[in-house]
Amino acid sequence: MKPETLYLSYTGLLAPLGRSQVLAYLSRLSRTYSITLVTFEKRADFENKDEVKKLQDICESFGINWQPRIYHNKPRLLATAWDLLMLSWDTLRISSRKNVKLVHCRSYIPTIAAWLVGKVTRTPFVFDMRALWPEEMIDAGRLERKSVIYVIINHIERKLLNDSSAVVSLTSAAIPYLMNKYPELHRDKFTVIPTCVDLSRFHKLDKPSNQKLVIGTMGTVVSGWYHLDWMINTLKQSQRVFTQPSFKIITKDDPDIIRNLSESLNFENNKLLIKSSTPDAIQSNIQDLLFAILYFTSGVSKIGSAPTRMAEFLACGIPILGNRGVGDMADIIEQHNIGIVIEDGTEESIELGLEKMKILLQDPELAERCRQTVIKMFSANMGAQKYDQIYQKLV
Repeated sequence: MKPETLYLSYTGLLAPLGRSQVLAYLSRLSRTYSITLVTFEKRADFENKDEVKKLQDICESFGINWQPRIYHNKPRLLATAWDLLMLSWDTLRISSRKNVKLVHCRSYIPTIAAWLVGKVTRTPFVFDMRALWPEEMIDAGRLERKSVIYVIINHIERKLLNDSSAVVSLTSAAIPYLMNKYPELHRDKFTVIPTCVDLSRFHKLDKPSNQKLVIGTMGTVVSGWYHLDWMINTLKQSQRVFTQPSFKIITKDDPDIIRNLSESLNFENNKLLIKSSTPDAIQSNIQDLLFAILYFTSGVSKIGSAPTRMAEFLACGIPILGNRGVGDMADIIEQHNIGIVIEDGTEESIELGLEKMKILLQDPELAERCRQTVIKMFSANMGAQKYDQIYQKLV
């Protein structure tokens, strides 16, 4: 009989990350474990009944008991408190009814629920951090470092780290930071599992020699976590380095925000294609990129970040032009020779990065090296195996 496990996710299964970073793992773990999945879905997503039915059928095919809830975000503190209360009730109800052996918590709010309920049920829980939430709140300007709320959140973080049975970090870079912040932690409690990619959905395709030269990126670029101005300036400068390039951004962001910024930076908007994509169509929308630009804001909060889109680009054989200070991204790019790292957003740094990229692109083994790096480090199979090792120890 399969051990009963409970997976709590504040990210909805209907969101792209829910499918790529939750369902991809659980579909594999479901071979060994009986899984109940509780997610919080955005109301607009949940109103798409056809998509909900499609995901319900997929979950049922893997024996996953999916129990979606509606995510609340206004007013922020009260909404989060309400969601936490609902999560706690679900955790207590399901743990008691199903004799759950392990609770897997994706991010802080679900972990708080499992930690509170665990005081009663004594069920072990996995703290799957995803990022450094207190520092993200600081960098986003939502908290002051000296505020009472920040102190309370750090106290809770310490409790979650110490009382969890295992901690999953997206990056190796976050572990020494956390161990320095909380000296009582032991290294053997941590497992590094970066954001992974389902290799059955992303493939390396041979590109024709006469293919049009396209440069761009995908995902949100106006969230405040992305250097959109650096990217626009890179597109401008690439016209001097490459022969007649064209440009593409695959995003659900408001195109007007992007075009207004590019216009202010004197970039010709008629050369830039901005389009959205469904999760199933991402491969076809990015496969013509010569290389992808990933410029994320850096800082303490980004030590724990691992961009999902990086693995998806690499799986398609697309090298990365990225920056330092974002988790393990720069180290991985340089160690595996799968792209170029720029030092900052200055004109000199960008121009040097583009010249280096032009040389790197002459390497006939580059695309295959990108793909092999993903197989070794970012495949969903690899991620599921690491989660299974954690589960086996605790169950």
